Amino acid sequence: MAGRGGRRLDDDTGCRPASNHRRTLGTKEKFWVRAPDEGRYLFKYARIRHGRTMGEDRVEWAVHELATLLSVPTATAIPALHGGRRGVLSLSVLAPGDRLIHGNELLARTDPEYDSQVARQNLRYTVEAVHVALSGVTAPSPCRPPIRTAFDAWAGYLMLDAWVAGRDRHHENWAAIEHAGMLRLSPSFDHGNALGFQEPESQVLALAEDDELLARWARRGRSHHFGDRPGLVHLASTALGLTGSGVREYWLDMLADLNNHDIESVLANVPTDYLSEAGRTFRVKLLHLNRERILHGD
Repeated sequence: MAGRGGRRLDDDTGCRPASNHRRTLGTKEKFWVRAPDEGRYLFKYARIRHGRTMGEDRVEWAVHELATLLSVPTATAIPALHGGRRGVLSLSVLAPGDRLIHGNELLARTDPEYDSQVARQNLRYTVEAVHVALSGVTAPSPCRPPIRTAFDAWAGYLMLDAWVAGRDRHHENWAAIEHAGMLRLSPSFDHGNALGFQEPESQVLALAEDDELLARWARRGRSHHFGDRPGLVHLASTALGLTGSGVREYWLDMLADLNNHDIESVLANVPTDYLSEAGRTFRVKLLHLNRERILHGD
């Protein structure tokens, strides 16, 4: 371990590359490793732009911790270092014999005209289309009543996105797990594009200090993958409106009942050399603001 800096993969930790360790899906540099406990983890490097590490590693860890507070099942995320570069370890959601079927494949099964290769905005990628595609798929095993169907859980994923300003719920960023001929929704994964990770420090300072600027910034949060590029809060509201009995109330109650101290403690655990005090203030304010927007509307 490297203290709060994360796990080091290039010292004597016992981690080793998996036999089929390379992965090409997506645009980030990544590879599979196998831990001493035989768990398979995907290591994803944090991107570097103009000499600045973008921070997706710590964001992915933080969103996993925040999702746990909500009882939204997510892939375990652990900050890590490899070759002096920052990244995150994401625990595989698959058991031996499982197969991951991404959302674009599920959508194409129920919509013959669905273009599963579109990288950004897809006019046929809608909440309603996902509702149809997930028909007959069960919720992830950690979920409890009233969360019974995959779509009940998926609506919770969209509420999580709206809360953390996560804009990357494209059709390959969710999936079902096939096991012994049965399908269940995978835990949510790949949350690096959230919490304003891309903002330069000058903008972070302004957002931390100016509540009106922060409110305008939050309202601009949209998904650029769904057909009509909806706002994140509207997207979550639409999904919650299509869920089974009591599900909308369940997810909203989970969000409303969160303890502010628990929320703030997640960001307090990010080392100061990775997240400035202004960055911490901005994210805490954003989470409080988005919670109010989801619960009470814009």
